[in-house]
Amino acid sequence: MKKMVLGLMVVTGLLGTSTVVANAADTDSTGDVSFSSGTLSLSVDNTNLSFGKDTISAADATLNASTTPTVKVSDLRGTNAGWALTVAQGQQFNTKTDASGSALTNAALTVVSTKVSSDSTVKTGNATLTPGTTTPGTTTSGTTTNGAAGTVASALAGDGNGISTFKFGSSSLTVPGATPKLAQGYTTTLTWNLGATPSN
Repeated sequence: MKKMVLGLMVVTGLLGTSTVVANAADTDSTGDVSFSSGTLSLSVDNTNLSFGKDTISAADATLNASTTPTVKVSDLRGTNAGWALTVAQGQQFNTKTDASGSALTNAALTVVSTKVSSDSTVKTGNATLTPGTTTPGTTTSGTTTNGAAGTVASALAGDGNGISTFKFGSSSLTVPGATPKLAQGYTTTLTWNLGATPSN
C-alpha cells in the first residue's frame, strides 16, 4: 500500500507541472497615438531696426544696426511643406509718413538674418529692399504701398519643422553722401510676412 500511494503522488506532481506550462502562453497587444495639425506662426521681438545717430557728411555712409530684432518662426503643422519669411519696406526713410516729408533719397536698407537656433534645417538670407511709396490720402498718414518683399529666411519642403529663431543685428543702411539730410530723425515701416510654402 505504501508504494501505491507514493506512485500516485509522483503522478499528481507531474500533472500539476504540465498544467502550469500550458497556461503561460504570451498575448500581444498594441499601443498607438495620433496628433492633429498645429499652426504656422511668426513672432517678432524688439521690433525696431535702428541704425543709431550719425553726423551729416558729404561722404557715403554705411550704418550698421544698433539693435537686434529677433524673429521666431514656429512650424507645428506637421505637413513638411516648408515656409518663407519675407520683409518689405513700406516707403523710403522719411522725416514724416506723408508725401510732404523729406526722404533719404537712394538710401538702401539691407536686412540680414543670422540663425540663432532651429529644430530642423533652415536657410538664412539677406535682402536689399526696394522701398515702396507714400502718397497723399484722406488722413495725415497717407496711403502706403510696400516695396518688393525680400526673402530673409526659408525652409525647403521637408525642412523647417519645429521652432526656428533668427536675429537681424547684421543689417545695414547705406546713405549716399549726395543725399540731402535734415538734422532730425528718419523712419520707415517694415512689414514681415510668413508664407506657408518656400519661395521660388
